[in-house]
This record gives sequence, C-alpha cells and structure tokens, in this order.
Amino acid sequence: MASSESARYILQKSRLSAWIAYLRRGDLALYALISAFVCTTFLVATIRGDSILPNILEYADRVVRACLLLSSVLVLWICSSALVQGRRGSPVSLVAADLRRLIMSSMLARYLYACAILALFMAAFLYNKMMIPVVAPFQWDETFSRWDASLLGGHQAWQVIQPLVGVPWITLLLDLAYSLWVPMVFLFWGGLFASSRVPEPIRVRYWGATVISWLLIGVVMAAMFSSAGPCYFSEIVPGKPSPYLDLMHYLDEVAAAYPLSSSLTKELLWQVYIGNVDLFGGISAMPSMHNAQAALFAAVAYSISRRLGHVMLTYAVLIFLGSIHLGWHYAVDGIVGVVAALAVWLACGRLGQERRTALS
Repeated sequence: MASSESARYILQKSRLSAWIAYLRRGDLALYALISAFVCTTFLVATIRGDSILPNILEYADRVVRACLLLSSVLVLWICSSALVQGRRGSPVSLVAADLRRLIMSSMLARYLYACAILALFMAAFLYNKMMIPVVAPFQWDETFSRWDASLLGGHQAWQVIQPLVGVPWITLLLDLAYSLWVPMVFLFWGGLFASSRVPEPIRVRYWGATVISWLLIGVVMAAMFSSAGPCYFSEIVPGKPSPYLDLMHYLDEVAAAYPLSSSLTKELLWQVYIGNVDLFGGISAMPSMHNAQAALFAAVAYSISRRLGHVMLTYAVLIFLGSIHLGWHYAVDGIVGVVAALAVWLACGRLGQERRTALS
C-alpha cells in the first residue's frame, strides 16, 4: 500500500520523466524480460536474413488506431459529462476546457509510452508467431477436433452453439467483438499505466501476466501444439471430410450480405501462410490467445471494479463464443487458453504478494 501511495504522489507532483523512472525501477525484471525477448528475436531474424522493423511499423499503426479509438471515447465522455452534469457556461467552452486539461496532463504521454513498449514486444511476438508453422508444422488439428467431439457427445462445438448464435445479427456482433480485441489489448495495457487511480500492484500484476502469457501460451505452447483452426481444417487435413464445412458455408453466406472482418482476415492470413502475399500475420489455434487475453481483461477488471469486471466477463464470453462460431478455434483451444492465463494471473499475484511482504 505504501509503495502504491508513493507512486501516486510522484505521479501527481513530479514530471513525467520522474514517474517513468520510478516505475522502471519497480518493473526492472519485467523490462529485462521484454528486452531479452526482443533482442533474441532480433538476433534470430538477423541470422535468418529477416527484419522485424516492418513488424514494429505494423504495430505502430495499431497503436495509432488504438489511440484514435481512445481519443474518440474520451471526447464522447467529456461531451456527455458536460451536458449531463449541467455545469454553468457554454457547453462548447466547458468541453474545450476539459480537453485542454487532458492534453496538458501527462496521461496521454504515459499512455503512448506504455503502448510503445507493447508495440515493440508485440512486433517481436508476431515474428515468432509467423515462425511457428516453419519450426513446427500444423499437426494437431485432427486431434483437437476429435477432442471437441469427445467432450460434446460426438458433436462439434460450433454445432452445439449454432442454434443460439447462428443468426446474422449475432454473427455480426461476435465479429465486431472479435475485431475490437486488438485495440482492447492496447487500451488495457496503456490505460492501466496512464491512470493514477489504478493501484500500482494491479497494473504490475497485469503487465507481468500479459507478457508471460504471450510468451508461454502464445509462443511455447503454440509451438508444442501447432494447429491452424477449424476454418483451415480442409487445407490442413486433406483427404478427410471437414466437420466445419457447413459452418464455413453459413459464414460465407453472411459475409456475402454483410461485411465480416473475420472472413477477410482468414483469407489474408492463409495467403500470407502459403506465401502469396508478403504481409504480416500468423496462424495459430491452440491455445487461443484471444480467449487467454480476454480472461486477463476480466481478471484485472474485477480487481478494479466489480461492475467493470462484469462487463469484461461478458466480453470474454463473447470472445469464447466468437472464437468457435467464426471458425477460428476449437473449443479446447479456448478452454486451455483461459485456464493457462488464469493460472499465470494467480501466479503473478502470489509473486507480487511475496515481493511486497519482503519489502515491508
């Protein structure tokens, strides 16, 4: 508690540079882990004659888009607050004053600093994800499909939930939730760093759990259980009837009438995988990082606010349903991803508690 109060005091009284220097000392192990991962990835890429600079630029673009989303939300919040609170004065001048205070504060700078760190880390992660099929070719899809059927009485997971979600407007809702996932990753990571209201131990725990999850779940386990996912089953398991053909036909029909981001992304990732397109993107199904990260969203949200926790738990459920319904993942992918991420979250909480006990 004392360290959290000290951090908050420094945030309120000191320059941004002092705030970052203070937190960097406290996050030394985390910064070391990120630096080691990025440097190792850079070295491997250089030896292979590759470059991770385009990956960095790709994630820099995603940071910009996440910042635009955040800015839009903040402007809407400030405008609605000025109208709802009924403060005296011109609404335009009130909104302008609030925006000026926001820009003059260090919150946006802190958010950008945090997102820059994540963009560098994720650029290295993306390179490693693209290397997974090279190092460990897809070979688990048929097994995971069979596991799903064993868990669900001979049915595939998409068949079980199709009566519930198999209508176009729900498909569009799940597609939207899935598309918002990447901006959400940056919003949570950067927002926890930017906000002075979030206790420092919570932010450190979330950052640590996120980095470890991406490394352990998204790289190590993904390479051990290399698989492509239901949407690519026909291509990955040739000569065997795909249990997902009817699902793909349904999604194609919806995509023909409405724009489905997931359908466009699937085609792009496959073209990248077979070498027809020189862009960035990796295919990996088990474990599901979408579900793992959504579980971390809910876990940290409950640590901040019960109401926010309920909202993010609902979002995590949408991601789980969407991962199956949109053809990205087998049910076991999501289950393993969630269990592994929550195990990492609990371990980081235990380590944080032991560290605070040792320092007190």
